[in-house]
Amino acid sequence: MVSQRQERVWRLIADSAQVRGEPMSVVDVCVVCMRVLAADGVGVSLLDDGRLEPVQARGELGRELLEAELTSGDGPCVEAALVGGPVLAADLGDAESERRWPLFTAAAHAGNVAAAFAFPLLTGTARIGVLVACRDSPGPLDAAQYRDALLLADAAVTLLLDQPATVRVHSGGDVSNGAEWGEEVMAADWLALGAEVHQAAGMVSVQLKCTVEQALARLRAYAFAHDVPVTRVAARVVARTLRFDPDTTPR
Repeated sequence: MVSQRQERVWRLIADSAQVRGEPMSVVDVCVVCMRVLAADGVGVSLLDDGRLEPVQARGELGRELLEAELTSGDGPCVEAALVGGPVLAADLGDAESERRWPLFTAAAHAGNVAAAFAFPLLTGTARIGVLVACRDSPGPLDAAQYRDALLLADAAVTLLLDQPATVRVHSGGDVSNGAEWGEEVMAADWLALGAEVHQAAGMVSVQLKCTVEQALARLRAYAFAHDVPVTRVAARVVARTLRFDPDTTPR
């Protein structure tokens, strides 16, 4: 039985799609999520061979959060994907967040991400990704926002499963401003950089004769040491302007 709250969420998603002139998709979930959760950024990442790959980002803060996720390899998104339950970080500047995700919080602070709320995308007991909302100031979701976030995550799964080629399954209010709701999400060329990070890790693993996981750790360490996003480091590796040599610093 569909609840009134579910009907409202789906109506808002449909309204967003109508404004865009496109079929309903996870893009519209991000649009609605921004509004009903009072978020400054929203992102969706899908699990691909156990790794989170960004597929949608809305708002500059959404991009910053997904960049922090890629650079650090930890944080609320990664934890939500692992545990299969919501991970709520109302204040990324508190001692608990910095203890749980030291690398992520450092990157998030640099991008002005102050709070993040990650909800796994689940179908049965299988996990396909994570929906995350973030804010530029600390503060929790209220009870109504939390319930809406769970419904939006369910809606995202439904819409993603209508596009099965994009999903790999791993177990374990009314519109008042059409222009606002029609804003574009981040460009696909940036979102493709998640895959580029893993391409670069593969290249570095050959250069260093190590595992891909170890190579990814070296990429992240280099990014932190030079205070640049790991996507920028990866782009240089793929373009062959940066090479990692065994027992030496990258050149």
